Amino acid sequence: MYSVQHLLWQIRKDPALAARYREEPDPVLDEFGVTGPARDAMRSLDFAAMYALGVNPYLLYFCALQLGVERADYYARLRGEDIR
Repeated sequence: MYSVQHLLWQIRKDPALAARYREEPDPVLDEFGVTGPARDAMRSLDFAAMYALGVNPYLLYFCALQLGVERADYYARLRGEDIR
């Protein structure tokens, strides 16, 4: 879990990293050592799954904003609603 939360923190504070992640998430996930279900959730920005895995809600929310997810979309995804 540390690797996921560390990545979320870094994305939150580093716009260049957030841009890299939006462009191509896999190399960033590799760089931070994110694997397993957390990796799958991060790749699809499945905030409900990340929350269920125990990701800090503060980090999750502010990372989502930095990645360009609108607030209403974030909360819909957190509730598990399909917004596509």
